[in-house]
Amino acid sequence: MPIDPDYKSKLQKTGTHTAHDVWGEKAERPIDMAGYEAQIKANIERDGYLGIHGSVVAVDFDLCIADGACLPVCPVAVFEWIKKPGDSTKDGKLDESDKSDPIREADCIFCMACETVCPTVAIKIYQP
Repeated sequence: MPIDPDYKSKLQKTGTHTAHDVWGEKAERPIDMAGYEAQIKANIERDGYLGIHGSVVAVDFDLCIADGACLPVCPVAVFEWIKKPGDSTKDGKLDESDKSDPIREADCIFCMACETVCPTVAIKIYQP
């Protein structure tokens, strides 16, 4: 199972980050690791449960493996690397704990390119 489409009703809003909501931070929850078990388990063991960032452009930080595929395909640069503010290029990756942060989710044009290229299906777009 990819990002849970019902996360807003299942997880508690735990805060905000760069103008978007964060849901379920530090809350242990079942995650279908869809072929990336070792990498996702290692990320959770290292960082804990990071939750889901965003309400319009939602990124499950626990499923995100930091491959950066979503950054170059977004025509309006919704995403930036969370550990390297200002960088919206895949080449700016520092390590596996980087996350593609939807810091400009309000700019999303709903093209769905990011959802399509995400290998772990960690991104879900919700049109208001």
